[in-house]
Amino acid sequence: MKSSRLLKVFEDYIKKIDMNSAYAKAKYFHSLKSMDLARNIASELGIFDEDEIVVIELIALFHDIGNFNEKDHNYLDNNDEDSTMRSINILFDEGLIRKITEETKYDNLIKLAIFCHNKDGLPKNIDEKTVCICNIMKDVYRIEELHMAINYPFIDNRIDEYPTSLVYDEFKQFQEVDAKMSDNNADNILIVLSHLFGLNYKISYALVDEKGYIEKIIDSLVVDDKKIEKFFTQIETVLKNYLKKKIN
Repeated sequence: MKSSRLLKVFEDYIKKIDMNSAYAKAKYFHSLKSMDLARNIASELGIFDEDEIVVIELIALFHDIGNFNEKDHNYLDNNDEDSTMRSINILFDEGLIRKITEETKYDNLIKLAIFCHNKDGLPKNIDEKTVCICNIMKDVYRIEELHMAINYPFIDNRIDEYPTSLVYDEFKQFQEVDAKMSDNNADNILIVLSHLFGLNYKISYALVDEKGYIEKIIDSLVVDDKKIEKFFTQIETVLKNYLKKKIN
């Protein structure tokens, strides 16, 4: 299995998607970026051979394949349907995975990593490499949340009030904040920024720092109230210091 084969099957599948949709375009570039991120993190860890790294790329590239036909919607809207199962069904029930490889030994790993990438925790009694691959995908998911907050056209960056105390109290504890707790645009921004607190690997923090995602998110905000603007400037300072500690 080679990276080029993954990309060919992915591009062939995408041909049947209406790419005039802004949402589909965002998912397309998100998938490619996720594949690149996953390879970078996996390679830096130095515990995987090339075949395993390509499997990790596969997971990252196809983890959102079930979402391309969704209609445009707010990026942080809560969706009761588990989109990971749509991706798993397309790969395995519809047989897309067999267009990539006839090898089945990684099937359960691929299913698990896709299913768990956007959820808390992992099953018990899985081997160390499987845990690591799942955590790589969790980091890819979190980093891409930060990236897409800057580039995705459906996040409202107009801030005219402070975040709610419920969200801010969680954030102050350096904990990831559940999107369901959001009550305004400021909450949404803190929820996205809080993904920084869930990263697993030093290389993941370094990639966030290298891309300047924290600064870019704060700089993108449209804030008329000077006090609220100062509040978010202080948030930026705290997060940049947090990043430095994690990297060093």
